[in-house]
Amino acid sequence: MVTYDGPINILLVDDHPDNLLTLEAVLGDLNYNLVKCLSGEEALRALLRDEFAVILLDVQMPEMDGFETARLIKTREKTRETPIIFISATSKESEHFFTGYEVGAIDYMLKPFVPQILRTKIEGFVRMYIGTKTLQLQTELLHQKTRELERMNRELMRTAYQLNKTQTLSRVVQETSSDTMVTFDVEGRILAVNPALTLMFGYVEHEVIGQPISLLIPCFEGTSFKNNDEAGSPAGMPAGSRVELEPRRKDGSRFPGEIQLGLANVDDERIYACTIVDMTERKQFEQDLMQAKDAAEIAARAKTDFLAMVSHEIRTPMNGVLGMTELMLETPLDEEQREYAEIIHKSGDALLSVINDILDYAKIESGKLEVEEMPFQLDQIVSETFELFTAKTKQMGLTLACELDPELPQVVVGDGLKLRQVLINLVGNAVKFTPKGSINVKAKLVEQGEEAIKVGFSVHDTGVGIPEEKLPLLFQPFSQVDTSLTRKYGGTGLGLAICKNLVELMNGSIHVETNEQEGVTFHFTVTVQPGNNPAWLDNSLYATGTPQWLDEQEHSSSELASLYSGAQRRWLHQPAWRAGSAEEETADSPGGTKDTQDVAHSEDGSDSEDGSGASPRGRSSRPSGQSPGRYRSASAMSSRIPDISFASLFGDSGREMSCGLETIDDEADGLPRVLVADDNEVNQKLTICMLEKLGIKADVASDGGEAVAKSESGDYELILMDIRMPVMDGLEATRRVLASPAASRRPPVVVAMTANVLPVDRERCLAAGMADFLAKPLQLDAVRRLLQRYRLLNSTTAKQPTSM
Repeated sequence: MVTYDGPINILLVDDHPDNLLTLEAVLGDLNYNLVKCLSGEEALRALLRDEFAVILLDVQMPEMDGFETARLIKTREKTRETPIIFISATSKESEHFFTGYEVGAIDYMLKPFVPQILRTKIEGFVRMYIGTKTLQLQTELLHQKTRELERMNRELMRTAYQLNKTQTLSRVVQETSSDTMVTFDVEGRILAVNPALTLMFGYVEHEVIGQPISLLIPCFEGTSFKNNDEAGSPAGMPAGSRVELEPRRKDGSRFPGEIQLGLANVDDERIYACTIVDMTERKQFEQDLMQAKDAAEIAARAKTDFLAMVSHEIRTPMNGVLGMTELMLETPLDEEQREYAEIIHKSGDALLSVINDILDYAKIESGKLEVEEMPFQLDQIVSETFELFTAKTKQMGLTLACELDPELPQVVVGDGLKLRQVLINLVGNAVKFTPKGSINVKAKLVEQGEEAIKVGFSVHDTGVGIPEEKLPLLFQPFSQVDTSLTRKYGGTGLGLAICKNLVELMNGSIHVETNEQEGVTFHFTVTVQPGNNPAWLDNSLYATGTPQWLDEQEHSSSELASLYSGAQRRWLHQPAWRAGSAEEETADSPGGTKDTQDVAHSEDGSDSEDGSGASPRGRSSRPSGQSPGRYRSASAMSSRIPDISFASLFGDSGREMSCGLETIDDEADGLPRVLVADDNEVNQKLTICMLEKLGIKADVASDGGEAVAKSESGDYELILMDIRMPVMDGLEATRRVLASPAASRRPPVVVAMTANVLPVDRERCLAAGMADFLAKPLQLDAVRRLLQRYRLLNSTTAKQPTSM
């Protein structure tokens, strides 16, 4: 029972303090809070602050008497119901009783008053006040309870509505679902099913109600459902999991199904809910998808095989066209004949470049292009690209310059072939679109981490530039800046698209800066991994300083001497013994040409095919102190520098520097025995002619079987093996040659002559035991470099071809 237990305030109002003290003395032991005021104004202020149970108000007061004070008290809503007892001093004031009652008084006390009567009246009014306050509290509490009940009622109504809605939706779902829904108890008896049961199983509802669940799911037969808690379900099925089983139809047939089992407690009764999904169509779809996947893989393999076949079938006749015209240009020709032969050769080069672009783009589109992770030298890649265009830029009168950041690492791990192809394409474009001026190639270190290195390259030319509106189409396949019928420059429009794909394969990006008629700068980055410097790498060749390669026609001997004598200037090199690929040196370049030779240059005067100063095939080096004489380097880089003796450049120090250089020796060491295995007569003749140009005689085999037979009877140092041949292909022939007793005594170097340049073909060749590659169309320089790499060509046998 709620009762009021708050403070009880009594207001005493009299203008005489003695009267207030008298009232306080009479009421003080009642434990009420007595508030005393000396005027009506003070009483009104007290009423604004607090609530009072009763007011004792003197009638005769100055300024504002008791009647006026009472009248004002009754005008306020808050104090209107507060009881007022007037206290009068004399009976003469009795005529004012009615006036007091009119203004709101509830009682009168005449002075002198009897204390006990006053106390009794005050206690009565206090009890009335407490009762009123208690009633107010109970009324407020009742209102609160009423409001809470109304809120709960509204919530229950909403819940009932949602429940009804949910039940309706659940019923609609069950009735319209194509999946069968079954509920059953712990005894395994079916309690309810949805209409999908009839369509899936052939039963009607009354045929299965009360029947065991094993009627529909045979594997549940004999299963106990009583001892499974909420964490588990029968037949080893976790609650909520999906399991593929074979339900049984009314006609006894089975079908692939997916079963999901749930457990619920309804009125303390355990109920299982089972959903059965017919998987027949899904299984058929999966089977069709698998067949489509197999067909796609077969098609992809067929596409790869087609690319390999196309590459082989195109390169094989091109081998004869380009190779024979190259040999023709080495023969005495009149001016008109030479012009015709050069046109044929250049046109063949252009055709081969177009074919290479198309094949490369086809490989990219088929997703067969992968990034190889092999160690290589960044500066060697730049050098090889630079050397490739030296003759062309010299002929056009262009300045070709290259600059390497000295902070670049010496050896990195990545795909050097693809990096070189990007550089070749960009520099080739620069040469094509620059009628005069210069082309600058730069490489710099952008970012170096423990596991990855970002290298930036730029190729700048002073050519015709690119219009702003053409930039969005620049890296799209088959798009060109000038597509008019009178366009000046040729090409397929695939080069930059290939560059973009290759750069992105190497986790990089490419963009272009251009001003029309002011040239173009292509910027790109690639990501490589740090590599360890191999034992053959001479760190003295990689000191600080920025190497530059310049056209010797524009520099005097004194300038070249200054260039050579720069302290610790580094030159690029490739060791002769490294398992390089002659095919790799030509396959990615336009026209398949490249001039870089396998030679190292160092500041200590050593110059050899392997960078070590050793003379290949036992030829002697000039001893220290001997007159320096003149030396020929196998490097195309140094071949651009006029034939200057080291003594003329360095004085006496040239004698010390020249001691490690290879001296041309006219004494022959004997000719190596070479076998050419190729089923194409044109290719046979071309290869034989190229070898003869280099002073080497060779035997011929027309198929793999003949190559194996000849290798057993002849002591060959080198076998140039075609891959596609009748009777026995080149791969099987290589395996048999290397497994023969003759090879165990002195194994020959087997080099693939292949028109297939896909990575998978290279892997197959290496797996068969081949040591190197020659890409078709063959080129005389590539054959020469191959022979030099394996020490099969010396100064006696090597005949320099006539300049083309």
